[in-house]
Amino acid sequence: MHRAPSRMSPAGNGAASATEGASPETQQQVQKLRQSDANVRQHEAAHQSAGGGHAGAASFTYTRGPDGKSYATAGEVQVDISAEAEPSATVAKMEQVKAAALAPNDPSPQDLRVAAQADAQKLKAESEQRQQGGGTASPALAARGASAYAMAQAAAQALSAPPAGLGGRGLGGLVV
Repeated sequence: MHRAPSRMSPAGNGAASATEGASPETQQQVQKLRQSDANVRQHEAAHQSAGGGHAGAASFTYTRGPDGKSYATAGEVQVDISAEAEPSATVAKMEQVKAAALAPNDPSPQDLRVAAQADAQKLKAESEQRQQGGGTASPALAARGASAYAMAQAAAQALSAPPAGLGGRGLGGLVV
């Protein structure tokens, strides 16, 4: 996951001295935490930027490093994936939601599930548009939309399960 650069303090204020006398292992651990923090923040910022008004504020999970500072090691952005009153508005919204889900260079599995849900909602809205226009969707297209919608619903149920062991790896993603 790509995330924003870590915020480092200017030289001379003691920020660098916190790990200067530390063991190489401690220095390495702090460097990994700094990189994780930068990656998580950049990943979530990409979701927010692409999501516009459909994306909420980022929230982070922090880990305290051996230097006593807290580093973001996981994050999420809430995204509104509900249908709009008009199918055409839903189509436009789901295109933006999908763009937000796939905005980071390395979308997480949850990001991919949100993109799939947006696709399913978009297909359903497009089907509604065709029905409102007097036309009927072909049986094959209707079946494809129903299948995509069912897969998105299954993905949503999987999202409600607690994540498997995180193994200290930073996570980022969207939450619907």
